[in-house]
Amino acid sequence: MKSETISELAKALSNFQGKMTAVKKDATNPFYKSKYATLDTIWETIRKPLSESGLSIAQTMNVFGDKSLLETTLYHNSGEWISGTQLVNPIKDDPQSLGSAISYARRYSLSALLGIVADEDDDANVATKLEPVKPTTKPSEKITTALTNKIYASVKEKGITSDQAKVYLKEIFNKTSTKELTISEASKLIEDIKAGKLNKEVKQSKLTEEAKKLGAVEVEE
Repeated sequence: MKSETISELAKALSNFQGKMTAVKKDATNPFYKSKYATLDTIWETIRKPLSESGLSIAQTMNVFGDKSLLETTLYHNSGEWISGTQLVNPIKDDPQSLGSAISYARRYSLSALLGIVADEDDDANVATKLEPVKPTTKPSEKITTALTNKIYASVKEKGITSDQAKVYLKEIFNKTSTKELTISEASKLIEDIKAGKLNKEVKQSKLTEEAKKLGAVEVEE
């Protein structure tokens, strides 16, 4: 996005890029053996050239649906501006991962908007697994506690029995426990529960039969 005119901003950005020196890559990602410039180093390098060119940067967090977005805006003292939006996609549902994702997004967005090279030597790896969280075996596929809680809440809300849930897990995902689900499978299960598919797609007669195979017993009320 941009203001109606950006002619003055374009001149200022050209002036800024002419003053820019290389941004020192002062940190190393030990898991991918790549070097990158920290957010502090980028700001130390660009702060004076930005000010001298009549430019300033603002970075704000926004939410769209269930997604976190970082908006980076480059302002010129004439009032002209341009902005870009970066999806913040942490690999785990916890504060540490979110902080790492925001830090990465801020560095990446600054570099892209200003036309400077300051990011990882191997962006392909970092784009899918954000540093500095050490990757394990397919960490992005491991179900989170938050998703597990959502499954239980959805099951309770829809009045679905544990037998029905077990049978659906077995028939649709070939799993016997929610702990075995990947994030994508867990998300689909929650959507199916909310849409009432557990009752629609698995007939009650089959549910009862399969439930008994899984060790369920009939209880007289």
